[in-house]
Amino acid sequence: MLTADAPSSARVAPHRAAQAPTYQQVIARDAVPPLPIFTEVAPSEVAVDAVDRTRYLDPAFAQAEREAMWSRVWYLAARVEQVPEAGDFITYEGPLGSLIVVRDDAGTIRAFRNSCPHRGMKLCVGDGAVARITCPFHSFSWHLDGSLAHIPSRWDFAEAESRDLSLPAVRAEEWQGFVFVNHDPAAPPLDQYLGRMLTDFAAWDHGKRYAAKILRKTMHANWKACIETFIEAFHLVGIHPQALPFGGDTSAQYDVWPDQPHMSRMLQPLGIKSDQYPRDISEQDILAAAMQTIMGPEADVPVLSEDATARAFLAQMLRSNPATPAISDTELLDAMQYSIFPNVVLFRSTFYPYLYRFTPDAADPNRTTYDFYLFEPLPEGEEVPPPVEIIELADDTAYSQSGVFPPWLGQIYDQDTEGLARLQAGLRAGGHDQIVYARYQEVRLRQLHQVLDSYLARGPVVQAT
Repeated sequence: MLTADAPSSARVAPHRAAQAPTYQQVIARDAVPPLPIFTEVAPSEVAVDAVDRTRYLDPAFAQAEREAMWSRVWYLAARVEQVPEAGDFITYEGPLGSLIVVRDDAGTIRAFRNSCPHRGMKLCVGDGAVARITCPFHSFSWHLDGSLAHIPSRWDFAEAESRDLSLPAVRAEEWQGFVFVNHDPAAPPLDQYLGRMLTDFAAWDHGKRYAAKILRKTMHANWKACIETFIEAFHLVGIHPQALPFGGDTSAQYDVWPDQPHMSRMLQPLGIKSDQYPRDISEQDILAAAMQTIMGPEADVPVLSEDATARAFLAQMLRSNPATPAISDTELLDAMQYSIFPNVVLFRSTFYPYLYRFTPDAADPNRTTYDFYLFEPLPEGEEVPPPVEIIELADDTAYSQSGVFPPWLGQIYDQDTEGLARLQAGLRAGGHDQIVYARYQEVRLRQLHQVLDSYLARGPVVQAT
């Protein structure tokens, strides 16, 4: 691990040979300097350089993931604002089946398998509010803490006393308003699992924000292919070429810590030209490309002074907004993007108030539910945020048609959607050739598979008898 005490030339992976400036060189020129956590560099290497493509396609591999990995990890099930009052519940169609997330009468958020212990009926659908959880099949009911409340025709269940008919519970813990669940009673607590996420987000509390909207769409790709696409900037050259003049893809910093298996990060600067852009351009050209892409082709682009940079102007422009918090240029401009293994991407910057969650389809490894969370600050003086709006996007509805995104951002996610479907089709058509990962720009993908392999090596969870 290297920190700001090291010279800027050393604070980069030795195998990075891009001509573009490093992220540390970019932020060293910022008017408002970055926090120390962003001057740290973790240029780790991961030995995994290739994997079999069957792990994106094979139902048997998906089953092995469920038995050995999903059964042991902490994964995101809900936000606290989705269950603000006692009796409020949501259902989450998770990687191991449907879950009920509910706030009980004491205010504790609990998670249960969405299955009746009597005959297995699915208990809840969608979201809502209940005084008790009642089975729609035979009207068994439970208190909100999962304890049995009522057995109809109690006389006909002489053996009930010797059986546990409470709702099957799943561990639930909260961090910054995010409700994570874990099916393994022996798993370490959530704070230990998250590691340095706790310190890196200590001053960026999502508990003071709320999920204003969740856009939900089916991606026609494996969940790993989905998250992998979003944790590297390498794909700008093919999928988002319009961002190459200012997107900073080859200046992005990728950090993987050997002692932090469940998280990694990417720091991608805004206002920096990619060295994959086919020609040299001026700072004025960079500013024009950024403003006309983000604000529209009719954007009024000011003339920069001779020594000004596009990045510095963009930071100054955003900072001139009275609502902009007093923060560093990095937190104001850049894609400060963290991943939480296995399937969450969380940003730590004002320009990207987002979280992504990728949930595998339990029946088809070629499909993934992509939940896009859009956060807003909690209204001043309000303890309970407005209701979360969930927007379901059909296959034939583009992000650019959702009414949520500006045109440039809708185009970005539409390009990703089309690209992922084409990627999965190519995986199916590729025979037995392995998938190969870049050494630096895809180090987070390497880490994902390294950690996945470590869980698979443990084999299925042995059920208690």
